[in-house]
Amino acid sequence: TRQRVLKDSKYFTCQCDRCSSTSHSDLASCLPCPVCHPRTGRYLDEDVMFDDGDEGDLTVSYATPKNGMTAEERSIECKGCNKITSFNPNEQSMRKKKEAACVNYMNKAEEKVYDRLEGNDSVTSNGSDGDNNLDVEKEANEQFYEMATSICGAKHWTTHFMNLSLIEESLANFQSTFMSMGQNPAEDAETMEELLTGIAESADGIERAWVYASGLNLKTDPSQWLFDYTVGLSRALVSLGDAKSQQYAAQWISKVEDYAEAFESDGMQKVVSSLKNAWKRHTSEGEESDKKRQKVA
Repeated sequence: TRQRVLKDSKYFTCQCDRCSSTSHSDLASCLPCPVCHPRTGRYLDEDVMFDDGDEGDLTVSYATPKNGMTAEERSIECKGCNKITSFNPNEQSMRKKKEAACVNYMNKAEEKVYDRLEGNDSVTSNGSDGDNNLDVEKEANEQFYEMATSICGAKHWTTHFMNLSLIEESLANFQSTFMSMGQNPAEDAETMEELLTGIAESADGIERAWVYASGLNLKTDPSQWLFDYTVGLSRALVSLGDAKSQQYAAQWISKVEDYAEAFESDGMQKVVSSLKNAWKRHTSEGEESDKKRQKVA
């Protein structure tokens, strides 16, 4: 993917050691091993694609591709079965042809998601209705996420970037939803239920992103990538107003606290501190209110 970005933006194919050496594996593009987990057509079985860890004794074995821009360049190696799968259009064995086709499916999925994230694959026109645009684009992003998950699995960058794209949309909607509440109690109850579900799904997705980013062995703090999402989730949790949610927000914000202190502006550092300590203020205000009630009684 890095080679593709450089070729599109700088008009050359990078041949640095990391990009071209066959000794380097692309940890961001791990794929469920096609030998250990045979597919039905091009799609993974559901328990394999999500790899939730709650399917009894199932352990998903992942194959790591070599760096490269074409399917032919990107053989994948599985540490579970110690098999290397290479894409060869002229392969005669039907079984090996099906296994190797997974490398080609991965490459095509990467190209589609890359174009989507770069804005080259918008499904709406500039002249159409704004709200309708948002709905159509969100639906398209959901379809891209489903495509990435079903082809590339839970530990591939296409799945995680499309997941974060959906989370970004959700986090933006949470704040506007909070501001619109307070007019109709019956509608507010239904809206709050939807909000709680959305916040829980966002928290789950961001947690998976943290696990994924931490497993890439990067020389940079995952906070550099996930700071905005983590702060956005913490804002939504604090906005719920109860101490339990605000304590949960403090747990999340602690993940990026050191990064904020080192790299963010004074204003953002104050935001992080405020989110972290919101539950303490809530508890203190509650205790003060209790004392006043006791005095009145």
